[in-house]
Amino acid sequence: MKIVILFLLFLNLVPVFAQNSPEWVLVDDSKNIKLYNREMGDAGIKEVKAVATITGTVKEAVEVIFDRKNHPEIFKYIKFADQMKKTAECDWSYNVIDAPMASDRDYLVKSCEVKNSDGSVSVTWEPFEDPKYPVNEKKVRVVINQGYWKFTQVKPDEIRVDYYIYTDPAGSLPLWIKNLANKKAVPDAIFTVEREILKRRDSKARP
Repeated sequence: MKIVILFLLFLNLVPVFAQNSPEWVLVDDSKNIKLYNREMGDAGIKEVKAVATITGTVKEAVEVIFDRKNHPEIFKYIKFADQMKKTAECDWSYNVIDAPMASDRDYLVKSCEVKNSDGSVSVTWEPFEDPKYPVNEKKVRVVINQGYWKFTQVKPDEIRVDYYIYTDPAGSLPLWIKNLANKKAVPDAIFTVEREILKRRDSKARP
């Protein structure tokens, strides 16, 4: 069960805020992260958001997010990532998740870097379609998948991370597993970015 929960986090990752939605509910209050969720419409899938602090700079964090070709090495369950197109602000990618104890998931997302007026940087994502990667019966296509990262430099080597996601992993997984997956796995996504930042620094420091 733990494995299923962890892999679903990568159905990563344009902010979406439902009008007249219930209040956010604090579900985890740890040292470096606060995790919230709330009901979204009648589908039963919950929105999830997190606020955390990690080591690094905004530049380093954004570089990890857009380092698409290396995501299979950075994120445990991503088995394939194709950066189909890239501009100065956005990229379009196709991604496949190696889903233990479940069918592989695949999805296409457009991700864009947004420089905010307060100096922070957001990376938003939303789904798109492309004939290069049609729906394949061997994989479960994820079509509900949108959210954002927001990185704010609060100290010279500390970032505040605001993370939001609304996604349905699709397939026949029970609703409670889908919601539990999002709740448990979102922190792992955030701290994976931190670990990758530190790993790259260590690599650069070696002679």
